[in-house]
Parts: sequence; structure tokens; C-alpha cells
Amino acid sequence: MRILKKFLIFAAELVFLFVGFILSVSFAASLDYLDSRLDIIGFLLGFSIVGAVLVWSRRKTEKWTIAADASHWLAYRSWRRLHPRRAKYLRILQRSLLCFPSLCGAFVLFFLPVASHILYSGVPLVPHYHVSTPLNWLIIKSPGNNLTRTFFSNQSAARYGFTPFWFNEVMPSGATFSTSDPASSDGWSRPQSEIASGHTTHDAVREFQLGPVTVTCYEYRLTNNNNGGFSPSISSLAVLWESLCSTQSNGVDYNLRAAFLGHREDLSAFYRVLNSATPGN
Repeated sequence: MRILKKFLIFAAELVFLFVGFILSVSFAASLDYLDSRLDIIGFLLGFSIVGAVLVWSRRKTEKWTIAADASHWLAYRSWRRLHPRRAKYLRILQRSLLCFPSLCGAFVLFFLPVASHILYSGVPLVPHYHVSTPLNWLIIKSPGNNLTRTFFSNQSAARYGFTPFWFNEVMPSGATFSTSDPASSDGWSRPQSEIASGHTTHDAVREFQLGPVTVTCYEYRLTNNNNGGFSPSISSLAVLWESLCSTQSNGVDYNLRAAFLGHREDLSAFYRVLNSATPGN
């Protein structure tokens, strides 16, 4: 009951602060219509009243809180003397729980790609397709769940699932995956350079059979002339490789679209993941 009552008091104070902040902002906004110089004064005045009421309520509950904590500490000391082994295990558990948030933070910091898989555990990479995604791929899903961005690298420690940009001289490669309705005729988007030239500029064409559907990929070699900076980003590379892939619409299966941009050495990993896709419900 002591913990429940303290939690309820804390929740009530939190709600009171939030409501008081909203009311103070509203009061300041109403004064702003009269004079723009009064809005800050109105907010400070309103929030000062909220703080004073909060301090007054704390003083009212202070006696009960001190007495309840003292009684709990005396009871815990008596229990610790009667059960020293249990008390020892309880202290170990409490210390472990204190370290648990730090361990989770370190895991996310050093193994960010793996942590993203845990976040989206059981969620497909894109709807209507089963795709086998390596653990060293960082997954970022869009709010609508129809578009997924991935970042990966098969160089240095990143290939083992460590956070790529901590161990590489340049940023990792990136790939996006999305699906569209079977009735949609959306296919791969031609690069602006190809549209401007009026003729095809792709370097290679690859095809993969994904169950009953076929995906076609067009590879492009992109030359970057603005590579004189010192920023270790993927855009600072002299040569980038782009691969634009899409299935051929058949009116039955959902269309899969994928795009790659990055190192040529990572293209094979991108194609392995793409080739593992199979249409599903």
C-alpha cells in the first residue's frame, strides 16, 4: 500500500504539472492579444502559482512520507537480520537491475543493426513478401510500414553486426524496399541522368526469380565530382553504384520494388537478400 500510495501521489503531481503548464500557456496566449509584452509575464505568473501549490501539497504529505519510509526501513532491517541469505540475493538483484538500462544502452550503441531486428522482431521487411535479412543490416521502417530503409556494410567489423559507422572509414551502403498494389503499374524509376540523355545508361541488367514473379534490376555507375570534402559520408566517394529493381506486374502478386546505393562490394549482399524474397500473404 505504501508503494501504491506514493505512486498515486507522484502521478497526481505529474498530471497537475502538465495541466498547470497548459493553463499557463493558455493564459499567456490570452494576454498576448492584449499586449505582446505581457505573454511572458503571464506565463511566469501562472506557472509560479502552479509551483507554489505543488510545494504546499508536498509539505502536506511530507509527514506521512517520512513516517512510512521509516517504518518500512525498520521492517526491512528486521527481515534482513532474520534472512541474511535472502537479503544478499535481493541486493544482487537490485544492483543487477540498476545496471540493466546501461547494458541495454551499450548493446544498442555497439550493436545497433542487431537491436533494430529485436525492435521489429516478427515484422516482415515489407508487406506481402518474406525476406531473409542478415543481422548486420540496420532496419528503419516508415510509419506506414510500406517502405523500409536499410543500411549495411560487409567491410571491417560491420560484417559481424557491430555499428557500421563506428568502424568504417565511410558510411555504409543503403537500400530501400517497398511494395505496391498488384493492379499498380509502378516499376523502377529511371535516373534523371538517363532521362536527360534520352538513351539507356545502365551498366548491367540482372533478373531474379522470386517464386512466380520475376524481379529485374538495372545497375548504374555514378561518378561523384564533389569528393573533395573530409566528411566520411557515402556521398564523398568518387564512384557510387546504384541498382534499381522491381518485379513485373502480373495483376495477382504485389509488386516489389528495391533500390541500392553504395559500394560495389556490397551489391552482392543486396542481391542475396533480394533473391531470398518470396511472395506471401
